[in-house]
Amino acid sequence: MSFKNMKIKKSLILAFTCGMLPLLLIIVFALFTISNQQSKFEGLINTHVQCNTLVREARYYANTAARDVREMGLYTGANSRKSALKTEINNNLTNMGEKISELVALYPLNDNLCSNYTSAVEAWAEEVPAIVDAFDKDQNSVGVDLVQNSCVPAMEKMGEAASALTTTLTEARDEAVHQQARSNTTTIIFFIVVLVLAVVLEFIIVTRIVRAIVPPLVEASTAMEGMSQGNLNVPVEFRSPNEIGIMSEALRTSQKILSDVIEDISATSGQMAKGNFDVELTANFPGDLKPIQNSINQFVVRMSETIANISQSADQVSAGSDQVSNSSQSLAQGATEQASAVEELSATITDISNSSKQTAASAEEARDSVGEAGRQVQVSNDYVKQLNTAMDHISDSSQEISKIIATIENIAFQTNILALNAAVEAARAGAAGKGFAVVADEVRNLASKSDQAAKATKDLIENSITAVEEGADVVGKVTESLARTTELTSGVVSMMESVAEAVETQNAAIAQVTEGIDQISAVVQTNSATSEECAAASEELSSQANIMHQLMAEFHISNKAGFGGAPFQSSAGGSSSWDDGGDEPLMLSGGAERSPFGSSKY
Repeated sequence: MSFKNMKIKKSLILAFTCGMLPLLLIIVFALFTISNQQSKFEGLINTHVQCNTLVREARYYANTAARDVREMGLYTGANSRKSALKTEINNNLTNMGEKISELVALYPLNDNLCSNYTSAVEAWAEEVPAIVDAFDKDQNSVGVDLVQNSCVPAMEKMGEAASALTTTLTEARDEAVHQQARSNTTTIIFFIVVLVLAVVLEFIIVTRIVRAIVPPLVEASTAMEGMSQGNLNVPVEFRSPNEIGIMSEALRTSQKILSDVIEDISATSGQMAKGNFDVELTANFPGDLKPIQNSINQFVVRMSETIANISQSADQVSAGSDQVSNSSQSLAQGATEQASAVEELSATITDISNSSKQTAASAEEARDSVGEAGRQVQVSNDYVKQLNTAMDHISDSSQEISKIIATIENIAFQTNILALNAAVEAARAGAAGKGFAVVADEVRNLASKSDQAAKATKDLIENSITAVEEGADVVGKVTESLARTTELTSGVVSMMESVAEAVETQNAAIAQVTEGIDQISAVVQTNSATSEECAAASEELSSQANIMHQLMAEFHISNKAGFGGAPFQSSAGGSSSWDDGGDEPLMLSGGAERSPFGSSKY
């Protein structure tokens, strides 16, 4: 019998049946044996023992009757005691006869002892009436003679027959008891043998069942323990149609599925670690493992989208930094030109001052000097107009730079948000997202630096705008002064008598112009330094954008992200090229390019 392919329930029922059936047989046989033994004991008591009892009772009645007969020989004449003895003798003889009849009916042995005893009793009983009649008739001598010669010998024969019968019955009883004891011993030995055989059979069956159940369970337990420790290569070889075989098959299937799943996840994670996000889990993820496959595939697509957005933001930062750099260079060049113009204007004012001093010494020379001063004032007026125009350009450029700085701040803010989202997604990915978490930290640091640089540049530009506005006021004053100087110089010929007063007024105006030019010179120097700092910050921002491009070039995104699946490539102008399936750029708020996904968290 093979327990390997047998159902566990059937095996256990079979083992229980094989264990209980011998016990039931032993119990039934024991009950039968006990009943049989009880019947035999009851038969022994009802035959042998009862016969002995009947013999004793018959002898008792016979001895009582014999005693009464002898007592009758003691009385003579009419006597009531004699009559009572006669009645007792008859009653004893009657009772003895009944016992003899029962003895004959119950006697179990096939011999002549019972019949001999019965004959001896009947022979003795036949002698008693004659003796009783002799004593009743007062023939005591005849009665005594009958007692001595007939009754006593008959009594002795009856006693001998009773003794022989009793001895035989006792021996037969003892033999039956011994035989019953032997039968009981044999039965007990049989019970022990059957019980031992049952135990041996049960042990063999249980051993075979244990060998059929325990090794597969140990094998399955070892495999499951290995699975709990991450080892999916523990072999499970047991095969059977029973429950353990089904469990082993399910365990093998689980190992196969988990092995395929882990291998697929490992391969995909390895590709992502290398920067390739154009991957997808393709293994069979059954049941509760399906959400893992969907989550990882969605993570790959989402990371591709995020990388594309970061790359696009890097393009925007690079383009903005180029614009800021160009504007800063233009501003620096304009500030240099302003400084040169201011220097020339300062030299001219100095000449005017010298001319004014000479005018005080000589009117003729003053006329000539005033004419020259008029011409110089006209030139100065033209320069001041040019200065006004340059100051307006500086103010407009400052406003444009403010817009650019605001755009840079917006880009830095969005880049920081993207870095935070990337860090969150990397944290969700666990160990597989550690590499991208480092990239997200670098992007966040870059965004923070860009934001700080933009804020510093914004502060400088705001200071420059304030200084430009002050310079514009001063230039306005200079313009008014030059206009007055022109009016004075046009009428200086007709107003020579008031030249001293005009010279003093001119000197005062020249002092104001000199002071204004000094202020303009300081503002121009400040604008020049600020422009140089802004240009340096723009260069740094452009350099960081190029570094971000280099980092993004290491990634290869998924086709499902909508960007064509090609790796990002940084262009010479600092922007990145990738195929988004459209022709027009996507714009952020403020005129910059925006994410194609339009999500506020990006």
